[in-house]
Amino acid sequence: MVDKWNIQSPEIFRSVSMKVCAATVAFNDPDELSRLLRSLEGQIDSLSGLVVVDNSENRYKDANKSRFYQYSQRYEFACYFETERNIGSAGGFSLGMKIAHGKTFDWIWLLDQDGTVESGCLAALLQNAHQADILCPKLIDMDNQPSIVSDYRYVCNVWGRIVPLKSFAANREIDLFGSHGTLISRKVLDRIGYYDFANFFVGGEDLDYSVRAVNAGMTILMVVCAEARHPATGSRSKTHIAFPAGKKKNRRARLGEYYFSHTRALPTDLGCVTSELANRKDCAQNRSVVILSHAYLHTKRLNAWQFSAALFFSFLLASLRRIIDPKEYAWRKTIKLYRVCTASKLHREWPFRSVEEFCQNVCK
Repeated sequence: MVDKWNIQSPEIFRSVSMKVCAATVAFNDPDELSRLLRSLEGQIDSLSGLVVVDNSENRYKDANKSRFYQYSQRYEFACYFETERNIGSAGGFSLGMKIAHGKTFDWIWLLDQDGTVESGCLAALLQNAHQADILCPKLIDMDNQPSIVSDYRYVCNVWGRIVPLKSFAANREIDLFGSHGTLISRKVLDRIGYYDFANFFVGGEDLDYSVRAVNAGMTILMVVCAEARHPATGSRSKTHIAFPAGKKKNRRARLGEYYFSHTRALPTDLGCVTSELANRKDCAQNRSVVILSHAYLHTKRLNAWQFSAALFFSFLLASLRRIIDPKEYAWRKTIKLYRVCTASKLHREWPFRSVEEFCQNVCK
């Protein structure tokens, strides 16, 4: 997989002798990267490796490399990879996991650049390592402390809908996780590999990995005494497409969006294709591939009756959106999206090599 991305030669320091390696994906903000790496100083007794995969534009890479050198010398193993193009969070984390796995670390600790970790977070996770294969800390809102960010720790209801965890009173098993602060055992990497960069770009790759892990018999545990910080970004289970910037939503659209996004008992929305996204040709460079990756995720993870309910709900929702604003949504392309998802579910085979290829097919 590394060769596919045409990555430049890595800069590697010393050999590894301990067991936990942190991995993050840098993108354009040296100050955020520095803040994250500085927070890792409180984990140094439990952490021996660091991998930074830099997806940034060229003008930011020198600064990011400088921040990496500033903090990397204290690790027994440190690796900085500078990508020649943006391979997304899915590609960046996948590469970081592959590097750490290849260096025989027992645990890989995934960290978002825009988050931090509290002192002792890793030690608290490791204290519970005997109970699970994947461990996740409690997330505190970076900007509104001490509010808890629930949008990265999920359970699934009877419809298969992804619902953010609400109770953080005690450790508990969860169904899906968001990447930041997640500690993954080598056993999981050996069994199911890395993040799926072919079918995801930014968003959804961690949920997909959760599904693959649970299906392989792995346990995911949320540990309340381990704390990390992350900006609250809203539920990532919402897969509807936002109106274009500058266009105001009418009252019916606002009410409909509020109802469907706040009624947790409803089935999962497979999403739909807007006219704006349908007219763009380069799926790798716009938000359409992100939306369609969620359609791929839900097609794969839902069982037959859950998918049937989701398909009915999505068709109903798309129809309502078409009535509200017929020019906003590409109806035929949305129906094509549902048709491909249904055929994929029936045949248990995805007909495209990647979501990007699917996106190009739907939007052409």
